[in-house]
Amino acid sequence: MRKAALLLIIFLLSGVPVVNQSGQVTEEAGIEWVKFDLPKDSIRNFVGQLDNSQSLEDRPLIAHSRLGVHDSSGILFEREIPEELLVSRSDLRLVLISTEFRFAEIRAEISEQNGVEVREFIAPSGLLVQGTQAGLSRLVDVTGVASVQSVPLAMVVDYSVMNADLSTPVRIESWRADALLPGVDISDNWGMRLHQELDNVANGFLLDSSFAETGRYDGLTHASISAIAAEPSIAWIGIQPSLTIWNDQARNHMNINSMKQYYTTDLDGSGQVVAVADSGLDEDHGDFGTRIIGNVDVIGDGSTADAHSGHGTHVACTVLGDGTRGGYAGVAPEAELYFQAMENDNSGNFQWSSINNMLNTAYNNGARTHTNSWGSESSSQWGVYTSSSEDVDDRARYYDQFYSGREGLTILFAAGNDGPGSDTIGSPATAKNLLAVGNSQNRYSGAPNSIMDGSSRGPVDDGRIKPDVIAPGGYVRSCKAQEATDTGSATWTNSWYMEYTGTSMATPNAAGTAALIREYITEVAQRPEPQGALVKALMILGARDVGARDIPNNDEGWGRIDLKGSLAPTNGRGIWVDDRSVLSSTGNSKSYSFNVTTPGQPFKAVVTWSDERGSRFSNTQLVNNLNLLVTTPSGIEYKGNEFSQGRSIQGGSHDSLNNVEVVLVDSAEAGLWTVKVTDASHNGGRAQPYAVAVSGVGVNDLRPDPSPILTSFSTDIAIPQVGDEVLVEMEVSNLGNVEAENVEVFFQEEGISVDSTTFNLGPGGSKILFWDWEPQTPGARTLSFLVDPSDSVDEINEANNRMDVIVNVTTPGVRIESEMATYSLSDINATTSSWQVSLINTALLSTNASISATRVSNPSNVPISWYVGLDQSNFMLEGQEGAQINVTLVHPSGPDPGIYKIELLGYDEDNDVSSPFTLFLDVPILSQTRLEFDYTTIPVHPTEVTSVDFRLFNLGNGDIGYDLFLESPPGWYAGFDDLSAQGGANSGSTGLMLEDGQMNIGISFTPPQVMTLAGAEMTVILRVVSQSEEARMVQYELPLMVEEVLELTVDLESSFSSITPGNSLSLQYTIENLGNADLELSPRMQLPQGWFQNSVLEDLTLGWTESRNFIISITADTDARSGQISFILDSSQESWSHSEIVEVVKLPDPILTFTSVEIGGETWTNIFGPGQHPTGVPINYTWIVENRENSPWSPSIVLQKDSILLGDCTPLGVVNKGDLKAITCTVIITGNAAPSSEPQFNLILSGNSVSINKSVSMLVASSKELIWEIDGPNELQTGESSSFEVIITNSGNSLVSGAIKVTPSSGLVVSIDGSDSLNLQAGQSQLIRLVVTANEPGDGTISLSISGASDVVNSVAEIDVNSEGENTEDSNTVVETLFWAVWIIIPIMAIVGLVLARRKSSIQPKAQNFANHYQNAQPQTQTIPCFSCRQPILTWMRGCPACGARYHPTCIVANCTNCGAESSSFVNVE
Repeated sequence: MRKAALLLIIFLLSGVPVVNQSGQVTEEAGIEWVKFDLPKDSIRNFVGQLDNSQSLEDRPLIAHSRLGVHDSSGILFEREIPEELLVSRSDLRLVLISTEFRFAEIRAEISEQNGVEVREFIAPSGLLVQGTQAGLSRLVDVTGVASVQSVPLAMVVDYSVMNADLSTPVRIESWRADALLPGVDISDNWGMRLHQELDNVANGFLLDSSFAETGRYDGLTHASISAIAAEPSIAWIGIQPSLTIWNDQARNHMNINSMKQYYTTDLDGSGQVVAVADSGLDEDHGDFGTRIIGNVDVIGDGSTADAHSGHGTHVACTVLGDGTRGGYAGVAPEAELYFQAMENDNSGNFQWSSINNMLNTAYNNGARTHTNSWGSESSSQWGVYTSSSEDVDDRARYYDQFYSGREGLTILFAAGNDGPGSDTIGSPATAKNLLAVGNSQNRYSGAPNSIMDGSSRGPVDDGRIKPDVIAPGGYVRSCKAQEATDTGSATWTNSWYMEYTGTSMATPNAAGTAALIREYITEVAQRPEPQGALVKALMILGARDVGARDIPNNDEGWGRIDLKGSLAPTNGRGIWVDDRSVLSSTGNSKSYSFNVTTPGQPFKAVVTWSDERGSRFSNTQLVNNLNLLVTTPSGIEYKGNEFSQGRSIQGGSHDSLNNVEVVLVDSAEAGLWTVKVTDASHNGGRAQPYAVAVSGVGVNDLRPDPSPILTSFSTDIAIPQVGDEVLVEMEVSNLGNVEAENVEVFFQEEGISVDSTTFNLGPGGSKILFWDWEPQTPGARTLSFLVDPSDSVDEINEANNRMDVIVNVTTPGVRIESEMATYSLSDINATTSSWQVSLINTALLSTNASISATRVSNPSNVPISWYVGLDQSNFMLEGQEGAQINVTLVHPSGPDPGIYKIELLGYDEDNDVSSPFTLFLDVPILSQTRLEFDYTTIPVHPTEVTSVDFRLFNLGNGDIGYDLFLESPPGWYAGFDDLSAQGGANSGSTGLMLEDGQMNIGISFTPPQVMTLAGAEMTVILRVVSQSEEARMVQYELPLMVEEVLELTVDLESSFSSITPGNSLSLQYTIENLGNADLELSPRMQLPQGWFQNSVLEDLTLGWTESRNFIISITADTDARSGQISFILDSSQESWSHSEIVEVVKLPDPILTFTSVEIGGETWTNIFGPGQHPTGVPINYTWIVENRENSPWSPSIVLQKDSILLGDCTPLGVVNKGDLKAITCTVIITGNAAPSSEPQFNLILSGNSVSINKSVSMLVASSKELIWEIDGPNELQTGESSSFEVIITNSGNSLVSGAIKVTPSSGLVVSIDGSDSLNLQAGQSQLIRLVVTANEPGDGTISLSISGASDVVNSVAEIDVNSEGENTEDSNTVVETLFWAVWIIIPIMAIVGLVLARRKSSIQPKAQNFANHYQNAQPQTQTIPCFSCRQPILTWMRGCPACGARYHPTCIVANCTNCGAESSSFVNVE
C-alpha cells in the first residue's frame, strides 16, 4: 500500500513542470529582449583561495591631517591659523606609528592602554588619541609608537568658523565610538578622570542652544571659539547644516524594461522596501497603491505633506510609482515605501535631521535601500568630508558587517546641481560608502548619453572619484503632489505628473535600480541579503561609459547605470560575485580564478568595500586600503583604477584613495585569469568585509551544473533496521544556466550500486528522486548518490557531483522516539528545558534496556557541560513495549542563540544494540531588559517639565533593538528626550543594543495646565517591545509623585518713588499662592532707618490657589533715610518678599529777602518805595534768594498780579546751598488804575516740593494827562471862516477840568463854537469846534490850553495853519481884539494865582520832589489808608517790609493783615 501511494504521488508530480515557463511577453519598441533563461542562483560566490600571510604596510612616517603634515619633528601647517587656536589642547595627542610595525596591531595595543581612547585615524601613520594626563604620558612607552605630539585647538575647528565673532551660529559635536557619544568619560588607574557632557558645554558656551541629536548641539557662540575648542567633550566646531534639494524614458535608458521579465521571477521591486528621505509625500496620489509602510515626520513639524514643490512625491514615484494615474511608472513599481519627511511646511525649507536616526529607523522598518535627493547648500562644503559624511560611512559600514548578522544597506545621495565646475559635490555625497549619483539627460535631444551641465562634478577634496555613477535625471516625468503649491520650475505638467530635472531625479532612478539588483540577488539568485557594497559593485560593473571613452572621470564617475550590463551582460558573458569574505590584517589576500574559454570579449572586475568611517581631521579618508590586481593567462598584471582612455593599462601604482577599484580589459585572452584582492594597509580596528563582482566569458560559463542537494535527503524510517523496506528521497538541481541532458544518477550503498536513473534537467530546475533500499547489514552505512559519474556532461563545477550520507541501521533492539524532538526556548530566564521521549523495544522478545545522555553540544557543535537529567534510565521492556522518560536539561538562563543538541543513547543490553537519538534545544534571540532609575518614586514638578534619566539594559542573549512606548496619566504627558531629532515623542526606538549593553534614556514629564496638588501619586507606563521575532513586551510602571512647590507671588499695587520726611505711605500688597500646598505665613515689614510701621500684621494661613490683600501704613520720620522697603512673608521652609526702593527727599530750605525797589533810576531799600506808585512806569522790585539746605532748588517763577498790573520776573536758575541769587520783578501799573487804589501782586517761587511767596501791595499815584485829536484844513483863505474839530481825551486817572483857552497868532481870529469849559473824568473825551478866520496871508499858530491845568500832562496843543489871499484886517479890528484880550486875561491870571497859593500850603516836601522828578507833573494831594482801620494816614506810618502794607502807629496788630508777617518786622516810614 505504501509503494502504491508513493507511485501515485510520483505520477501526480510528473505533471508539474521542472522549470516555470513564463507566458507570452508583449515586446516594447526599442527594447532589446534576451530570450535565454538564467537559473535562480547563477550569481555564485567563488570560494576563492584565502592567503592569511601578513606583511608590513608601505607607508611613510607622517600623518597628513587637515591642518598640515605631521612628522617626527612636528607639524608643517598648510594654511594660516589664528594665533589663539595654535594653543595645544591638553587632552589630545597625535601619535605616529612606526613603519616597522603593523599599524592595526599597534592601534589595538594603544586602545588597550588605560586612561586613553583612540579617537581618529589620520592617514597614513597617525592616530588622534584622547586621555587623562597620566594616560597620555605613558603613550611613549608603547612599543611601536614613534612619536607623540601635541595637538593645537585648530584641529577641532572648521576653517569657516575659526575667526567667528560672538553670536555666530555653530554646531558642536562630541566624539564617536560605535555611535556619537554624549560626551567624554575616560578614567585611568591613577585616580584621574576626564569627564564632561557635551550639554554642559552647550549650556555654558552657547546662546539659544538646541539639541540636534545625541552628541550634537546647535546654538550661537557665547564665548570665543578657542574657549569652546578647549573643552574635552568638543570633537568639532563647525557651521550649522543648511540643506537644499537637488532638483518614462529612464526605464529604457537604464535597461529596466528589458530586464523586467528576463527571469522566471519578474524584476519589479517586489519584496523590497526602499526608504526615501525628502520633502514630503502625497500619500493619496494613487501611484503608490497600498505599498506605503511608513510615512514619518523626522523634523518635528507635525506634517508629512508635500505642500511646496512636490519634490518628495516626484522622487518617491520615480523609485517605485506604478503609473496608475497615467503611465509614468517608476523603476521598481512593486517595491514598498518607507518615507521620511524633512520639509518644514511653514517655511518650505529642508531641515536637518539626524542621519544616524534616519538610517537606523529605516533599516529597522525593513528598508535595505535608502535614497536622498538633498545635501548641503553651502559651497564651503563642496568636496569636504563632513560630519554628515562620517555619519553615512559609519552606518553603511555597520550594516555591511554581514558576520554580525546584518543584512546590508545601500545608501544613495544626489551629487548636487552645482556643475559644471569641478569639485562641486555637496556633502554628504562626499562620503565613501554610498553611491553618489550624477545626472544624465533623460528626455529630448541628447538622451541618454549627455551629462547635464548642472550635474555636480568631482573630485572630492582628498582626490577620490565622485560621482560614482550617473543616471537619467534630466526632464524626468513623475508624480505631481496634489497639495503642492510651488511647481513653477516644472518643465512639463498635467493633472497627475510633472517634469523635473536634477540629480534629485537621477538618484531615485539609481535607487530603483539598486532595489532591483537586491531583488535579483535574494529572490532570483537565492543568495543571502547582500552588502550595500555588493549592490554598488554590480551597479559599477554594468555601468556604460558616456561619450568619449574616458572613465573614470570627474563628470560621470564609472559611467551611466545599465541594469542589463550589471546582471546579464551581452555576448555570452556571465557574472560572479563574492560578498562573504573578510580581510583582517595587512598582507591578507584572497584570489579567484576564472577560465575564459572564448577570447575577444571584455573582462571586468570590480571590488568595493564599506570602509571604516574616515575623519574630518585627516587629509585623506581611506582607512583600510584594499588593492585589486588582475593577472591574465600570459602573466600581464592590471592594477585597479589604473586607466587610460576608458580601459585598464599595465604598470602604474595601486590606488590608495578610493574604496572602489576597477579593472576593465576590452579583449580578454582565453585561459585562466586571476583576480586578487589584497589588504595593503589595515589601519582600522575591525575586519574588513568586501564585495567583488566579475563579468566575462567563462565566468558563469553558460553551462549546466547538475548537483545533488545534501539537505534534500530523507528516509521514511528514521532508524531503519535490518530487513526494513526503506524509501529514500533526495533531490538533484541544475545550478547551471542551460539544460542538462541525459543526466545519470547512481545510488550506492558502501560503494555498491543499488539503482540508477537518467533524465534531462532544465536550468534552475530540480528533480526529486525516490529509491527503494532494504538494508541487510546493521551499523553505520554510507549511502552515495553520484551525478554524472561518467563525466559525460560538461559542467560548470565538476566537484559538486557526489553526495554521501551515513545512515545507522539497527537490528532488533531499542529505538528512541519523541513527538517533539525540538524544544524552542521562550523564556530567557528559564534554566531548564524538558522533553518527553519514548524508549521502545523494537524486537518481539523482551529485553533489558537503558537510556542515557551522552553529549550536549552548542550551535558550533562543541561539547558543553550542561547537566541532563532522566527521571528513569533502566527498563525491562516486553516485545514492542515502550517506556516514557522525562528528559530535563539544566542550562544557564539566556543561552546564546542557536540550535543545541542533546544526544541520547538507547541501549538494548541483552542484544548489545545501541540506538542514538538527538533532542534539539532551539534558542532564538530572546529579549530581556532591566530598567533602572535613581528614585523609589520619581518626583515631578507640577508646573515645569521634569526630565529624568533612565538606564535600560539589554539582558537578552543577543544584540536586540527595542521599541519604546509611553502611556501617560490623564492631563500629563511623558515623552522621550533623545530618541528623535526633535525630542518629545511618546514612542521611539533604541536602535540595536549590544548584548549586555546599556542605554541612557531621558524621559520628560510635562504637567497639565492646571496645578496638581502636592503629594499626588500617578503612574506612567513604559512598554518595551523587542524587535526580535518574539516581539516580547515588558511593561514597567514609573511611579510619579508631584513635588511640593512652595511658590508665592507678592505684588505691590501702590506706586511711589520718593517721599519727604514727616509723610506717610499707604502700601497695598496682593499675595497669591501659586504653589500646590497650603502656606502658614508670618508677614513682616523691613524698613530703612527712621521709618516706623503704623499697621499691625498677624500670622495667616493661605491655601493653595488662594490670594489675599494687605494695606500697610508706614511713616517717614524727620530723620528717615532712603532705602529698601521690604514686605516679607516667612514660612517654616521658605521666605518670599517684595522690595521697593524709596527715596527720602531732603527738601531745599529757601528764604526770600527783600533788598530794593527802583523807579526811574531812584532806589529805596524799603518795600514801600516812594509811598505812591506812578502808572505807566516800570517799577523794579529786587529780592535775594538763599538756600539753607544741601539740596539744590530749581524753582519756577510765577507772578500773580491784579488785572491793572503788568509785569514779569528775571529767571533764577538752580540755587545750591550757600548761593545768594537776586530775582527782580518789574511791575507796571496800567494807566486806567484808579488813583489811591491798592493793587497787589504775589511772587511765587515753587520747585522740588518747596514753595515760597511774597505778596506786595502798591498805592496808585494820581495822574492827569490829555490827548488832543485835531481835524481841520491846513490852508486857510483870507477873509473866509474855516472850521476845526478838536477831541480832548483824559488819558489819566483823575478829573481834569478848566476853561479852554485859545491863543491864535497875529492875523487869525478864532472863536469856540459852543461851551469853552472842560470837565473830563478819567477816560472821557470832549469835542469842541473852532471857527477860524484869517485876515492876512502867511503862516500862523493857534494855541489851545486848559486853564488851571499846570498839573496836567499834555495840557497844551498847537495848530499850525497857512493863509492865502489879501490882507483884510483894519484898525478897528485890532483895537477890538486888544480890548477883548485884556478883558479875558485879567480874570484868568487871578484864578491861576489863587490856585497856586492853595497848593503851596498843602503839598508835602517829598511829594514836591516826586512831582519835579516825573515830567514836572503836579500830583493831587492824597491820603494813604491804614490796612487795619482803613482811615487815612496823615503823619508817619509803620510798614510791612514783606508786602508793603501800611498802618497807623497807633494801630497795634500781631501780624500783617495782608501777608501774615509778624509785626516785629514792621519798619517806620515818613
